[in-house]
Amino acid sequence: MRTRHAPALSDAVAEAVLGVPGVACLRPGLRSLLRASVTVPSAGRGADTRGAVLVTFDSGGTVSGLRVDVVVRAQHQAARTARAVAAAAAAAAALPPEAVRVNVTGIV
Repeated sequence: MRTRHAPALSDAVAEAVLGVPGVACLRPGLRSLLRASVTVPSAGRGADTRGAVLVTFDSGGTVSGLRVDVVVRAQHQAARTARAVAAAAAAAAALPPEAVRVNVTGIV
């Protein structure tokens, strides 16, 4: 997939992932949290997805993979939710599911 820029692709993936049952929110990494602490905070569930969806490209500039960090609701099975997140992210990015890595960073 060459036609989408990383921010647009990240937004599309984030929207798809937030629709998966059991996903409480996207969880950015520590670096993104620190960077966000010096900016105006966003309001709403999943409004700031920087760092929670990482798009990787191969040497030709084609999307080669995704990493998605999520927080799962306690009443849902984390492994099952992670598989559903991978499928939703892969569909949104037009990638095979094995190109998506899902990290469950918390359970609430």
